[in-house]
Amino acid sequence: MAAPDLQMIPPAALSAQAVLEIAFPVLPPHAALCIGVTLAPALFAAIPDCCYEYTSVSEQARAGRFLHTGDALRHLYGRALLRQAALAYGVMRGIQEFDLNPWGKPVFPGASLQGNISHSGMQVWLALARDCEIGIDIESAQAPADFADIAASFHPQERQSIREASDPPQAMMRCWSRKEAVAKAVGRGLSLPLDSYAVDCGIGATDWLRQAPPGTALPNWRCADLPPTPDHVGAVSAHGDCREIRMWQLNIVAGSA
Repeated sequence: MAAPDLQMIPPAALSAQAVLEIAFPVLPPHAALCIGVTLAPALFAAIPDCCYEYTSVSEQARAGRFLHTGDALRHLYGRALLRQAALAYGVMRGIQEFDLNPWGKPVFPGASLQGNISHSGMQVWLALARDCEIGIDIESAQAPADFADIAASFHPQERQSIREASDPPQAMMRCWSRKEAVAKAVGRGLSLPLDSYAVDCGIGATDWLRQAPPGTALPNWRCADLPPTPDHVGAVSAHGDCREIRMWQLNIVAGSA
């Protein structure tokens, strides 16, 4: 199967409320859609009220247990966006609770639509797909000081690639976000052994999976990086019959809740 088409939907600047009320684009069969929202720090205080009618009581309570306010607000906004997608594509009615798979991944009712969320810094990303499993991850581009220790648990091919890279910390973060996206598509997250599958750590932005996770076949995977920024790296992976990946970036206008 050929690599999927990558379609960049023109970006839009909206208010925080308007993002949650967007008209989601048509999501055809065998396609994935990634929606990235850049939050303005000045609007963080307004996000709880903005998300209130789109999130459940249990989600609001969970957000209240986060140690860091920023993490709580990103989590709440991501869940609100995920639920709005479920409503828009007709797989949910009202403020239903999401089911969770055994590893904690939110699951839509039925099997016609799959979704996943990730957030870091000012970035919140949502991935949706028909006819395939989907995983998305966004990470800080700044590698931690102990990045080599983290990479020690990676696949041998990845460890060698990071060692030989011109910028090992950046190669490690590319590798990490790609591996997370694959593990989240499988639905197991970090319970999937990190050395049981391998990604390319180079700068090529598509089809970088080199060894498929156990129980899956490499031809059934479609992978791509999210649009890069100076502060973040990200990736999306689809397992199944994915023929097109669309990406849409929404920037929240500062001072407009």
